[in-house]
Amino acid sequence: MRQAKTLIVDDEKKNIKLLEHFIKTYCPNIKIVGKASTRKDAIKLINEKEPELIFMDIILDAGTGFDVLETIKHSKYKVIFVSSYSEYAIKAFKFNAIDYILKPIAIEELILAVNKAYEDIENELFTLPDQVQNLSGAFIQNIPLDFIAISSINKIEFVKLNDIIYLNSEGRYTVFNLVNNQKIVASRNIGEFENIINENDFFRIHNSYIVNLKHVEKITKVDGNYCEMSNKESLPIARRRQEQLNRFLRIK
Repeated sequence: MRQAKTLIVDDEKKNIKLLEHFIKTYCPNIKIVGKASTRKDAIKLINEKEPELIFMDIILDAGTGFDVLETIKHSKYKVIFVSSYSEYAIKAFKFNAIDYILKPIAIEELILAVNKAYEDIENELFTLPDQVQNLSGAFIQNIPLDFIAISSINKIEFVKLNDIIYLNSEGRYTVFNLVNNQKIVASRNIGEFENIINENDFFRIHNSYIVNLKHVEKITKVDGNYCEMSNKESLPIARRRQEQLNRFLRIK
């Protein structure tokens, strides 16, 4: 098995040591090629080693891990944030985080995050189809068959439509909520995606939500109408869209 080059960035050496132990014990598909405990060292190491995966702490000396990612020249990496602070999670996903793991680290969460990152890294090693190579300036477009290209702050990601549970609006951004608790924050509003995404499987149930009907487990009618999704989240259906949804489901 090929191992993905991995870097650990954390301001506490005991945390680096613990994460290093977990990785060596439970994650044979990645290999640690460097460790850093300050922003300066992290920037230098990332640019030198060009890791495929970075474990990034949030708080680093007088700044944050976000400062590091905004400064480095190396761009072809996946990042898993590891932090004691949950309040930075939304910002982390705007940096295309594969996952956001809270300390103390749960082994199951670590393994899931690493496997997701490794799968993405391996997929990107293959030659992309001509339709993707010719994006040239377009912020987003459909990829034939079962993929969609999502433009975020500093990259374009390719996601299987079946892996999308729902989309939700965050102001001028759109959050793609995926299987395995993954999220991608896209740099366009939800209305633009409504015109692009496969209309046979997706339906806008609310100004703020577009759901993948394949992931709707049931519709409840207690204190309003809600879609119960496969990830156990409950999403509201706007009154004016309920009748449209009923007609849509009968057609299907």
